[in-house]
Amino acid sequence: MKNKIIKGFWAIIIAGVFGLTSCSDMLQIHPNDYLDTSNHQLNVPNDTLYSVVGILKQLQPLGERYVVLGDLRGDLMDVTKNADMNLQEIANFTPTTKNPYVSTREYYAVINNCNYYLQRVDTNLVSGGRKVFKGEYAAVKAIRDWTYLQLALNYGKAAYITEPVLNIEDMNRDYPVLQCQQLIDTLLAADLPDLLDATVYPSYGGGLSQNSFISGPSLAGDMLLWLGAFTGNTQYYEQAAMIYYRFIVDNYLMGGDYYYNRYTDGNFLNYNVNWYDVAYYDAFSLIAYSLSSSETLTYPSHLKLFFPIVPGNDIFKYMLQPSQAAMNLWKNETYVYYNSSTRAVSYTQGDLRGLCPNSSLYTRPYGSYYYADMDKTMPCIAKFGYYMVDYGNWHISSTVTLYRSGKLYLRYAEALNAIGKPSVAFAVLKHGLKSAVLNDTTIINRDEITPLPPYCDFRSYNFSDGGYYTQTGIHSRGSGDVNRDTLYYAFREETLNNNREYYGFPEHLTNKQDSMMFVDAMICKELGLETAFEGNRFHDLMRFAYRWKNVWGDNNFLPEWVGRRNPLLKDLLKDENKWVLPMPE
Repeated sequence: MKNKIIKGFWAIIIAGVFGLTSCSDMLQIHPNDYLDTSNHQLNVPNDTLYSVVGILKQLQPLGERYVVLGDLRGDLMDVTKNADMNLQEIANFTPTTKNPYVSTREYYAVINNCNYYLQRVDTNLVSGGRKVFKGEYAAVKAIRDWTYLQLALNYGKAAYITEPVLNIEDMNRDYPVLQCQQLIDTLLAADLPDLLDATVYPSYGGGLSQNSFISGPSLAGDMLLWLGAFTGNTQYYEQAAMIYYRFIVDNYLMGGDYYYNRYTDGNFLNYNVNWYDVAYYDAFSLIAYSLSSSETLTYPSHLKLFFPIVPGNDIFKYMLQPSQAAMNLWKNETYVYYNSSTRAVSYTQGDLRGLCPNSSLYTRPYGSYYYADMDKTMPCIAKFGYYMVDYGNWHISSTVTLYRSGKLYLRYAEALNAIGKPSVAFAVLKHGLKSAVLNDTTIINRDEITPLPPYCDFRSYNFSDGGYYTQTGIHSRGSGDVNRDTLYYAFREETLNNNREYYGFPEHLTNKQDSMMFVDAMICKELGLETAFEGNRFHDLMRFAYRWKNVWGDNNFLPEWVGRRNPLLKDLLKDENKWVLPMPE
């Protein structure tokens, strides 16, 4: 049977390769109308530049889709009373094939353009002693594979196509439809060397830097995490940990000490803020949009979903907001302040990555959300924009962040814990991995690093320890001096009747499996505190859920977490078929 996944969109997909007409015109074009492209090769820098920039432009509609599908189905994002039926269907896991967020054509348009570039580019062209298009080729491979992964995670399957669909003959071919695990296996087998070759990504200028591309190593690590969750095979986690580790040390990625909000004293009245730049300067893969203008009031179209666009009568018409579960997540954390002079430790409630004090209308929000009204009754998501009254105008974020260092460290911790190294994984959250931490037997279980795995070897990478930057735990970005905290659980070693008790968190965790499950849940919570509203959440919950089912026999992980947003969803989501979107005909 012919592949319905792709056939229904042939006109748009085929036309998208050439960009000859508007979207409405594309529907009227037939493949036979096109010029012969059989001898068209991409071997001139200007041609490849236009092709790659065109692919990046096609990624932009997927940014909104990434955030809506990736977070609105999770536990941290919810609809407001202004949300249309399409968003309500997504939030309630009841979308139909007519829902625009369910469309697959935008994904396949990107894939088709990537296939066209990959087929036609001359990768052997040498100039100045280097292969001119090597970086572009690797970058386009990463874009295509990331797009495939989104299809597989959202729909459970995807048509696997490696050549461009340019005419009716191409359209009528049979293309294999691969299930998610099979597709990931196929992508890694075909593309892993190219995904890891991310050191030569192009930088075009004009705002198109290497950060405009998708990090191939990070993507490869993520796909290996998924294979580990599907199969329970720790070898996949070890491969992922090695890839993340290499990327961290090769790119000198900071851990928790930068991009934070912190109180300046134990009175918890004054604070330093650095969280609002996290979407830009902590990121190394993002989808960029045109900047807004305070004069013309133009802005990326998806921003109307998340926060008040125009001060005035329509200020409260945004459609998506933080869920009560999200706000509780930040509010219920314990903040720690350590006075280095008196050595006193003080505590208060709240993680400052959520709502930083004094965030309100017409001020720059310093957390992940703020209030759109002075009475603080209408929370809205702050990661996509803010007002600045002190400069007399307003500004917005113009990116959707795909990968940044905070997320990568937590992926790395996830891999370490799944391998069976919970004390090392937890150190990523609380202390930051560096020589002093690895050598501290009150923190690290020696059995987990004897012999020291190469993907844990931070002995030569102290990240300017004692200098301007210091490698600290990710949790410290919003909860202060957590390395001094005796409430944020610490490992211990006890010998009872000559039997060594495994390092535990709460005292009742006395075996390795319990500790691994506990750390896994802590990492999942930290991913929420750190990366809420960035498009990752539902797929994170899915991946954790598969691991909990396949390794520990627990089928309730995802229903329990999403049920914190809406208890009515708990029973519905026990059916894994509800985790994927309906496939358009």
